Amino acid sequence: MITRTVITFLTFFLIFLISCSGSEINESKVSDSGGEFAVPTPSELTAVDCEPYGTWTLLEDKMINERQNHVWTPLNDGRILLAGGRGKGGVRWPRVFPHTELFDPTTGKWIESGDMFDERQDFAMFTLDDGRVLVAGGQDIRLDAIKGSEVWDESGNWTKTGKLNDSRERGAAAKLSDGRVLYTGGKNNLLGDNATTEIFNPNTNEWALSGDMNQKRSIHTATLLQDGRVIVIGGGKHREGPYYSSAEVWDPETETWEYTGSMRLARVQHTATLLDDGKVLVVGGVGEAVPDVDTGTRASAEIWDPATGEFEPAASMGNSRTEHESTLLSDGRVLVTGGLYPQSEIYDPATDTWYSTGPMIEPRYRHTATLLDDGTVIVNGGQDDKYTHITIEQFDGSGFDTSKACAVGIKGDESPLLTLPSPESGVVAEDDLNEFGTEKGSHDAKFSELEDSGLSESDLVFEEPIIGGADGDDVIVPLGTPATLHVGQRLGSPSADANGNIVTFKELIANSPEEGIAVRVNLRAANFDWGDMELSIPAGQSGPGVKSVGRVWLGVLGVSTNEAGEITATIVVFDPVK
Repeated sequence: MITRTVITFLTFFLIFLISCSGSEINESKVSDSGGEFAVPTPSELTAVDCEPYGTWTLLEDKMINERQNHVWTPLNDGRILLAGGRGKGGVRWPRVFPHTELFDPTTGKWIESGDMFDERQDFAMFTLDDGRVLVAGGQDIRLDAIKGSEVWDESGNWTKTGKLNDSRERGAAAKLSDGRVLYTGGKNNLLGDNATTEIFNPNTNEWALSGDMNQKRSIHTATLLQDGRVIVIGGGKHREGPYYSSAEVWDPETETWEYTGSMRLARVQHTATLLDDGKVLVVGGVGEAVPDVDTGTRASAEIWDPATGEFEPAASMGNSRTEHESTLLSDGRVLVTGGLYPQSEIYDPATDTWYSTGPMIEPRYRHTATLLDDGTVIVNGGQDDKYTHITIEQFDGSGFDTSKACAVGIKGDESPLLTLPSPESGVVAEDDLNEFGTEKGSHDAKFSELEDSGLSESDLVFEEPIIGGADGDDVIVPLGTPATLHVGQRLGSPSADANGNIVTFKELIANSPEEGIAVRVNLRAANFDWGDMELSIPAGQSGPGVKSVGRVWLGVLGVSTNEAGEITATIVVFDPVK
């Protein structure tokens, strides 16, 4: 234990020394390793004394349940209500919680606050003007998107309220200036992305559809602007793409959406923070790696200006981050925490500079962060590379002299983003869409195709396919047994429980002698959503079209039309080593 403690201390000390190697901005360049979690490589600097910005303290009292993908919101009396999320517990580990807890910052204590009617993660949660708390959408224990909404009142009771018109998980929501809540996009219960948006009215406790976005989106951000409009930014599929650089703005007067300028880099799992001057700071996220500009996990940042409707590069962080949190501080600076890095950072918009803070106590991502009335920030829960956290820690940056801080990253006016073409509006020309309304070339093939897989012909001999029924029930078959599915139907192999693989046939992309065969499917394996991916058989080949996702192998054997006239695809999940 002593040895492990010493190693941990030395690791944090080394990180601190690197971050404090100069008080001038680090003229760094992006590592060319191409790895998903590669970070900028610092250049040599003249050693100058500097100090970490602020301090982190681990609070004594822990949450009642360890959690990740949970949500919390400050109440009108200063306490914080925490709900849902995922952690250990039960035979279906990892479990999605219905449990809620209250945290009192004045005492540092946690108390239980009843269970929601529905367990949920990746949902929307807001304190309403009348003191109630609204939760809506998210994923249930089966990882299905849900429509249910409910409200918590100050007596600690939960009450069901009007349902969403469309099921949504990993959508983005914003509380409007008039107290209503706008919920945008997200994945529906067929794992497709929504373009629809809707508004909750606290006076009627009902949801009403608003205008559709121009782009279907999930894992994007929604930010209320100072003039009452809302901007949504980026989004896409969290693993293989497509990733979106576009942004669009909702007008509350007309309830319509218009494209605004696009980011220079596409992003999902980023953060967007409204600054005191009305601009929006976009930080980190995931997207395609761009050599000499940024890695697949982003260190770069961009700022959207409502006066021009355009994004411009901001200073880059010292570390690449995704599934992090960004919190606007009382002094107008922005604290960015987590993303598996123990080092947090602070952005100063007045000088376009990032400063390194003291190390967080525990690395974490999928956590929450909240500014308290005293100007400190608390973060809780989340996950590191092994554990889901039950702890809470507090950041205090008050009274710090920024002239002594350790500056990191690359200034915006020297950002590698400037080497990219100036982005235009997010409008996609009709010529760039295929017959299904999907942007051509947006489906990246990051997984091995048949010719690169190393499989022999004997690995690709399958049993006769099982034809799925006309309804939407799951088709449960053993590994290596193909199933013929219509759009929206799911293949469970070898089961449909938390330990099995669930493949959903989502869309026929191509079926012609010129283009070959291509279908889009979604994979959930071991209770984790691996996202959408494309299975294809190139033109002139007989197939199957095979991809590997970790230890899971998927194949498409062909497409056809069933007796009801529905498009079908024959899909198989198999293990080539068996």
